[in-house]
Amino acid sequence: MDFINVKPTDASALWQLQLELLAKAENLFGKRDQSKKIYQPSWDPEGPHIRYTPTKDGAFAELGDNAKSNWRLAVYHLAHETVHLLDQHGGQQTVLLEEGAAVRFSLDMMRMYGFDITDLPDGTSYQIALRLFDSLGDNPYQIAKNCRLSCGGFNAINSSVLNSENPDLSSDVISQLLSKPKMR
Repeated sequence: MDFINVKPTDASALWQLQLELLAKAENLFGKRDQSKKIYQPSWDPEGPHIRYTPTKDGAFAELGDNAKSNWRLAVYHLAHETVHLLDQHGGQQTVLLEEGAAVRFSLDMMRMYGFDITDLPDGTSYQIALRLFDSLGDNPYQIAKNCRLSCGGFNAINSSVLNSENPDLSSDVISQLLSKPKMR
């Protein structure tokens, strides 16, 4: 990925990044929902978030305008939203487990691309989500993948599946991981 000679507003470069991140996310969390299409990322002053098509046949990441000239932020936003594109659930609130997976993935992708992750994530709810995801065990990616594949998506994961993947998780941690708080 060429972060020096092109800006994040270059549609082909942003699409290339989307495809790279999607391949890595599918490797770590399992294949995406193939019945849904992933469209070209876009920009929105209120981003980052996922925007669904009117028919909900697919979705795309809308990155914040503050990332238009900043690859570090663009990678951070797009990596996070890529995890949410795996299980397009039509705008339903996501479980904290999925949010934590998205935060961990975005930080790891930033590191992989050589960006500084100091002071990230910002926002208490994202810090909590990350801490909970990391508490899944020695390999939280594998545990999340096993749970997701077993249940058909992050939002379908239940306490018995989480408990079977890691019997050492407390019922309080499991309850928090499966909660659907408002993030920001």
